[in-house]
This record gives sequence, structure tokens and C-alpha cells, in this order.
Amino acid sequence: MNPANLVRLVRVFWRMRRGLPTFVSYNSLNACNQACPMCAVWRRDGEMLTVEELAPIFADLKRFGLEVAEISGGEPFLRKDIYQIFALLDRLGFLYTTATNGTLLTPEGIEKLREARGLLQVAFSLDSLDRERYAFLRGRDLLPKALENLELLLAARIPAPVKINLVMNRLNYRETWDFLAFARERGIHLSVFPVNQGDGFFHRHSDPEFLATPEERREMAGIFKELARLRRAGEPLWEYSGFYERAADYVLGKPVGPCDAGRLYLDLNADGQVAVCLDREGVGDLRREGIATLWQRLEAQREAVRVCSLETPCFYTCTYNVSLTARNQAAFLLETARVRWRGLVRRMLPGAR
Repeated sequence: MNPANLVRLVRVFWRMRRGLPTFVSYNSLNACNQACPMCAVWRRDGEMLTVEELAPIFADLKRFGLEVAEISGGEPFLRKDIYQIFALLDRLGFLYTTATNGTLLTPEGIEKLREARGLLQVAFSLDSLDRERYAFLRGRDLLPKALENLELLLAARIPAPVKINLVMNRLNYRETWDFLAFARERGIHLSVFPVNQGDGFFHRHSDPEFLATPEERREMAGIFKELARLRRAGEPLWEYSGFYERAADYVLGKPVGPCDAGRLYLDLNADGQVAVCLDREGVGDLRREGIATLWQRLEAQREAVRVCSLETPCFYTCTYNVSLTARNQAAFLLETARVRWRGLVRRMLPGAR
């Protein structure tokens, strides 16, 4: 990581510690070349902001104190101007991540990622290593292409870390350990989070295929608890161990604690609407009103966020992982150092665990 990004990360953790707005998730478009049954994004219409429209919006967000942008979708690499968006964020001094299903990556595009100075990670969504199961969970039979492009991405050795996103559900939870071995063998990280069920605007959907039995829930909870232990031991898992412990509670229907949506975090929809999170209605269009004005409306929804966390909780990495990391920074940093050290040992001593 370059020194400039390290300085920015110090500022990120300082703002998190003080409970200040720090993260923005930008849903860059609703369109996707896949059709995951557990996702609602691709079912929605909506316009797509141009780079020219985004420039004053992100400049406004940066002045307000936002430091980290998550670029998601839909599938962000459907946008021909995605690299221009990365360049815009670089000019403004943002750190940013991007999430992709990987099927649209090209050698030329991967090479352009080298120019993305503020890129913190590329999250590669797979959900299954079994072709038939992947085709169901992702809505398209594209596993061979996804795996081919993942290997191209890893061979390119871009400066930013690569991680695999696995949405655990009743259909794929027994693959978790295969995924951890897959990630370990390639020297990358694994991120595991539970499927979010219930009606929502974006990343959850009421599909009966994901209604787990009590026994399946107990098994998934056991896996999340073991992931927490392995993260503390230095295995290549991305999230803080407390996230996996709370994920175990989530799949069992237990309370998962407070959510900082509309406090540390806000969501920018594809149509310019800003919301406390991706499952809430927008409070205004950032093309027409500044974030300082809209922030008051976001703060006014904090009671609704509290009720949501009690009655209809989600468990997204963008909200709960941010919340838990902010409250447990020392433990998170210690665990991350241990993960990096174990990774270094593995690279230096092939076969080391």
C-alpha cells in the first residue's frame, strides 16, 4: 500500500472512532449481467448518473468528510466509464473498493486497475464452486468465465488486495471450507456473510429457496462461530471476528446490536438519491441539494434505523461490519496484522499453515 493511502486510513479510523460520517456506498447502476434470486437490484429500473454529474456530488461528499467509497451495482463493470469513476475518486482523494461478479473483466481492464491509486480492494462474488449451484445462485451459467477471469486478475498482481465474497445460505453453506482452502491456496482473502432475507430495495429478496430449517440455521451459526475463531488465529478472512460472531446470531434470529447506517455510513443510489442504507427510501437527490442539508434528514431517520435493527434486521458488511469495526478498532487491527503475518509466512514457506 502506498504511503498516501496509509495516511488516509489513519484519518478513516479517527473518524470512525469519533462516530463521524466516513463511508458512502455508491450503487453505480441497477443493471446486471446476472440475476441472483437473493438480490433485488437487477429487478429495478432507474437512471444512471454520468461522470459529469458524479464529479460535484463526490466533491461535496469529500468536503463533508466522507473518506471511503464502495462502488457496487448491479454489475459496475457494465459501465464503460467505470475507470473514469475510479479516476474521479483518485482526483478527489477518496479511498474506494469495488465489488464485481468478475465475468466482464478483461486483460485490458485489469491492467487499468493498476492506475486506480485509491483502490483498497476488489471483491469478487462467487457464491459457489459447483457449476450447477453457481448457475442457480447467480442466475447465469458463468462459473467457468468467472474463474478464468479471477485467475487473470490474480496473475496481474494489481496493487490492491483481492477477496472472494461468499453469501452464505442454505444451498451453499457446506462449501464454506472449500472456499477458505480456495482462497488460502491463492493467497487472497475470503469474506463470508449471511443471505439477507425479507423485502428490501436492493440486496435482499423474499425467495422461499433461502428459508433455512432450524437445523440448517444451527449448522450455519456453527460455521460462523468457527470463522470468528479462525480469523483471530490469522486465517485469510476479511472481516473482524466480531462480525462473524454476530452473523451467527443473525442466522439464529437473535439480536445483532446497533447499526450505524445514517451515522458512519450513507448510501448513494444510482439515481442520485441519498439514503441511510441501501434498503431505505432516499431522502433527497444529491444533484439538487448538498449533503450538509440532506444529512439532517438522514439523522432524522436514526430512530427508524434503530427499530429496523430490532425488528427487521439485515446483516450487510457495509453497515454492520463498519459498526463493529468502529467499536473494536484495536482488536480489528491486531487480527488484521496476524492475518497479514500468516499470509507472509505462507508465501515464504510453501506448505506452511
